[in-house]
Amino acid sequence: MIEIDTFLRGPDGGFVPTASCTAAPPDPDYVEGAILLTVDGREIIGLEEWDYVDQIWAYIAEMVTQLNSSGHAETHFPDQPIKLSFQVTRNRVLVTVETGADTKRASTPTEEFVRALKKADLVFFEKMNELVPGSSYDEAVRELSA
Repeated sequence: MIEIDTFLRGPDGGFVPTASCTAAPPDPDYVEGAILLTVDGREIIGLEEWDYVDQIWAYIAEMVTQLNSSGHAETHFPDQPIKLSFQVTRNRVLVTVETGADTKRASTPTEEFVRALKKADLVFFEKMNELVPGSSYDEAVRELSA
C-alpha cells in the first residue's frame, strides 16, 4: 500500500497538509514543503526531508516519464543533500532515498506506484494552481496527464 501526502511549510516553520491550505505560500517562487511517502507502512520520505516541494514534484513528474522509458530514474532534492531513485525490476520498483549516511528503501508493484505518484502529483499541482493563479504548473499537469 502506498500513501502520499504533501505539506506546505508555514511562516512559523510548521507543516500544513496542502489540501487544507487556503492561502498562497509565503514565497510562491520558493514553495517550502514536504512529501510524506509511505510504502507498506514504511516511511521513505518524511517531513524531515523538506525542501522546495513544487520543484520536488516537478522532478518526480519527470522521473515517472524516465521510469516508463528506461526503467530507472533518479534526482536530487533542489536544496538538500537528498537523492531519490526508482529502479524497476520485473514488475516491481525499488524506491530509494539517500540522506547523508541514512538510506531508506522499499519495493512495491510498479504500476501501483506510478499510479499513486501521478495522482498525488496532479492533486498537488492542481491545488497550487488554485493557490497561486497564473503559476507555471500547467506543464507538469500536462506531462502527468499524458
